[in-house]
Amino acid sequence: MLIPIDKIKEAKHILILTNSVSFSNASAIYSYILTQHKKVSISSENSIDKNLSFLPWFDKLRTISPSSADLVLEIDGDAKSLFEFLKYNKVKINQKMATGLYAGLLKQYDFFNSINTDGTIFAIASELINLKAEYKLCNEYLQKRVSLSTFRLKAILLKSLLLKDDGTIACVFANDSDYKASGATVEDAYIVMKEVLNLVNVKEVQLLNSDEKNKIIKNLKEI
Repeated sequence: MLIPIDKIKEAKHILILTNSVSFSNASAIYSYILTQHKKVSISSENSIDKNLSFLPWFDKLRTISPSSADLVLEIDGDAKSLFEFLKYNKVKINQKMATGLYAGLLKQYDFFNSINTDGTIFAIASELINLKAEYKLCNEYLQKRVSLSTFRLKAILLKSLLLKDDGTIACVFANDSDYKASGATVEDAYIVMKEVLNLVNVKEVQLLNSDEKNKIIKNLKEI
């Protein structure tokens, strides 16, 4: 992730555009911009997952972007690249930045269970902890806390659960009405799918749209 440091120094008002995938990184960047004594705003067109509410600046999120910003930054979810970029540019990482980056690593690498997790990722996590990242808080909110909407959707998906191919493939079904009734999103369905993948013998979980002739929306396979 490349952040235009020179442009940040020249700008008067910086707008950060984010979403649920990138908010952890956006929080870290927001903290950095404040250290430069710049006016900064942060916005998202869609609501941000409530389990990210522990991160700094969550209460600063707005859905309307200010027109006065003279620099707009669109943030992605690559926490590893952002960390390496900040280190390369000798940016001092404070506690708030470290916490955002650590949360981003947890999400990006599926709580360090991703096949892409290697020694470099653990080394970065260790360095962020040494920089006072609130890693216990990150683990608590991101791994253990589930929103009410996700919990409601979980009940709907588990009720629809269908096993096939000798129980190696689990199918769960939902439609727009289910998402509306639960207040959840497709991203919330992915959280439930990861739980279903833990069932004995299940090697693959499929999310299907029951409104579109059971079209497969997402596949999740065992690593």
